[in-house]
Amino acid sequence: MRPSLFLLPTTLSTLTTSLAIEKRQNRAWPESIRSFYTAISERVSTLPPKTLASLTSSTCDIGNPSMPTIPDLPPVTDGLKLYHVAVGRGTQNYTCNPTDPNAIPVAAGATATLYNTTCLSCLAPRAMEKLTASALSMPTPQGDAQLFPAQAVVSGQHYFTGPSPTFNLHTNTHNYGIQFTALLSKVPVPEKMVQPGQNVGSDGSKPVPWLKLSSTSSLSDNAPGVRQQALGSDGSPVKEVYRVNTAGGSPPKTCDGMQKDFQVEYAAEYWFWGSVGA
Repeated sequence: MRPSLFLLPTTLSTLTTSLAIEKRQNRAWPESIRSFYTAISERVSTLPPKTLASLTSSTCDIGNPSMPTIPDLPPVTDGLKLYHVAVGRGTQNYTCNPTDPNAIPVAAGATATLYNTTCLSCLAPRAMEKLTASALSMPTPQGDAQLFPAQAVVSGQHYFTGPSPTFNLHTNTHNYGIQFTALLSKVPVPEKMVQPGQNVGSDGSKPVPWLKLSSTSSLSDNAPGVRQQALGSDGSPVKEVYRVNTAGGSPPKTCDGMQKDFQVEYAAEYWFWGSVGA
């Protein structure tokens, strides 16, 4: 078990209270949230006392991460280590030609708050599979509020800098740098994995494709207070970023009835891989 500098502080409370919460609220929550708590409950029942006790410390076991994958999504480059995992909750943004209802919406970036799920992703991967659908079924948290139902804390922001997907892991409590990335691979979610009531939004939006991104540059090597020991040889702590387990976010097929600029709510897991791990 090795330290994780991106420790999810509420992992213990999430795991140990989920049984009671799931039973008490079983009929009140949407199906996606009930599924999350059920998966957590099942995981709790398999954890030995020693592992549960260790969750009160400042470490968590991230030695054997298992990132979700789908056919045709390129694997993580050999030698890279898990650096961070976050759930992003926000919007995919689009533009339309208001004079042509048959036009296809054009992607115009995305904005999302990132929530730290590094430890949860390794301790309870089956629960992580349910988390993006759960997050999408609830209102977007405001400010520094935690992400329900995982009670995950904010680890940064995702947005676009020009054409570059950007991940700003700099908050009032930590500074892990800003990563600029470029698209390497884009894989549509197989139809058999599209599930209404789970990864389909309440507006009918299907899950956006899964992605592999490559880091192009970083501000972390010049940022004061950054975690320098995690930097790679080129000054960047992150080499590759994956967007997986997406929920919602896809636009309608045409611009019919849409405004010139519009947003579609989504959630996704983001896995960060670097030359030095968390």
